[in-house]
Amino acid sequence: MNKLHESYQHIFPHKDNFGELVGYDILEAKPGYARTVLTIEKKHLSPSGACHGGTLSTFVDFSMGAAIFLSLKKGELCSTIEFKINYISPAKLNDKLVCDAKIKSKGKSHAVVECHVFRPDEEDKRDVAIALGTYNIYSTQK
Repeated sequence: MNKLHESYQHIFPHKDNFGELVGYDILEAKPGYARTVLTIEKKHLSPSGACHGGTLSTFVDFSMGAAIFLSLKKGELCSTIEFKINYISPAKLNDKLVCDAKIKSKGKSHAVVECHVFRPDEEDKRDVAIALGTYNIYSTQK
């Protein structure tokens, strides 16, 4: 078992193979909130030399899902319906990024989550990206 899987096995019922490939990790998670981390590596760069938007959107989607997961009842799961992301400042090689994701609204069948991606080492912690997502909540029991 690798470090990533050990860090979130208490949250998710299944191994996150894609997460291992991307390289994000959970720093803190509680019902309605998740703080995650990703260090930008060469594999995350677009041809322009900045972090690819797909890497950031993957990071954001995982983070928002983690914020929801611990607030779910036994037998419930969630899935992404949609999210909007604004890329504000480019991330570069070796940048350490943190994502704070927080549930803004949660009902029986949907949740809305907001998140901010930033460089924790910057004094003003200016956003690299912000996102707002809607997630489906559903039962695995019939």
